[in-house]
Amino acid sequence: MQPAHTVLLILLAGGYVTSLKPASEYFKICHRSDPELSTCIKNSIETLRPSLVKGIPELKLVPLDPLFIPKLEMQDGQGNFKFRQTLTDLYIHGLRNFEIQNITVDLDKNVMSMKCFTKTIDFEGDYEMAGKIMMLNLKGKGRASLNFTDVTTTAFIQNEDFQKNGMVFTRVESLKWIIEPQHAKFHFTNLFNGDKTLGDATNRFLNENWKEAFKIYRNLPEEAFGTLIKDLANKVYTLFPRNELYPE
Repeated sequence: MQPAHTVLLILLAGGYVTSLKPASEYFKICHRSDPELSTCIKNSIETLRPSLVKGIPELKLVPLDPLFIPKLEMQDGQGNFKFRQTLTDLYIHGLRNFEIQNITVDLDKNVMSMKCFTKTIDFEGDYEMAGKIMMLNLKGKGRASLNFTDVTTTAFIQNEDFQKNGMVFTRVESLKWIIEPQHAKFHFTNLFNGDKTLGDATNRFLNENWKEAFKIYRNLPEEAFGTLIKDLANKVYTLFPRNELYPE
């Protein structure tokens, strides 16, 4: 039996959809017949970056930087890796500086892949966790600070078409998100009910062995961010018919 991975993500919408304008008012429209379709979509995302950073309430898109997540729960029960973590009032800084390295798109097969690089991503929030990583017991409730540098992220997206109001729309069916940082730093306050000796030793151990710890733990943040990106993409996709987003 495969281990159970559970992610609960609560993301506040950036307002309600009112007075929705045509898609061309928000995005650089790319045509399906364009032989440079992937490049067009890349340029469209780059053009949209300032609006993504501030958020687009009409499309229910929250500000990207800082990205605020009211609650993020992650749980796993894999062998010696039994872990549960809840992050609340989480702020993520640095996402505005993403650099798109490559995009490939096949609209006939409804698939897309995207590779990005971000120099620094910082997480700040309240945490509560209990479990074991690399035979290290972890338990605490306090403030969490996580820093990832030179981060490469790769997304593999499978879309699907569906009918609504007699028109064809597109939505994300599945999304695999892979995170590859070159370095990471962790700091958790109030570990083991505030035991400073144990807390300092645990933080030091995590930072000295961050690669091994992240390798075990990575499926949870990858699943969480995959859920986040899927949710944000579908908020936009389901507002506009496919032929309006990608006309012939």
